Amino acid sequence: MPHLIVYSPRLTREVKIACAEALTRAFESTTGHSSELLTIHFEEHSYDNIAVGGKLLTDSFPELAKREKDYQARSK
Repeated sequence: MPHLIVYSPRLTREVKIACAEALTRAFESTTGHSSELLTIHFEEHSYDNIAVGGKLLTDSFPELAKREKDYQARSK
């Protein structure tokens, strides 16, 4: 059974739906295989859990820090 894992920051439901549809079409067109059993797993991470160049993304990019803070507030 084919399995795709998408590692990303948090995504809205609408973005995940569009991404799943696009990945499914790409899988079918490039492999020639049916997508009937294709599983797509979204592995989302907080911007506080991703570092590039030794710095957390929330420290490097103020707009991402704001997004993370807003997300945390909505999750409570």
